[in-house]
Amino acid sequence: MEKIKVKVEVFREIDYNKPFTFAQIKNIVQDDDEIHAGYDEGFYTENNSMDGHYFMTVIRERLETDAEFEKRKVKAEELKKELKERRYETYLKFKKEFEPEADPHEDPKGE
Repeated sequence: MEKIKVKVEVFREIDYNKPFTFAQIKNIVQDDDEIHAGYDEGFYTENNSMDGHYFMTVIRERLETDAEFEKRKVKAEELKKELKERRYETYLKFKKEFEPEADPHEDPKGE
């Protein structure tokens, strides 16, 4: 198992009053970063409401850390073990269904 590239948020901001400017992120952004920005309209319902707001998120791709790698490796092993147990349970169900038990009064040699 090798380390993989992961995407992480390096900047996330919401502003209810004014749009974002480049000056706010110029020291954060790198050449390969993804920038997601826009305006969400406000809404009002019977139970909820949300004011309109500007948002910006900067996402960067990087190699996973040693801790993230170990966590992913442990999770993969647990999943592998769980899937093996499920396959075995399915095998036992099919075996019971398709291999009927022998009749105790019947001679196994067929005589």
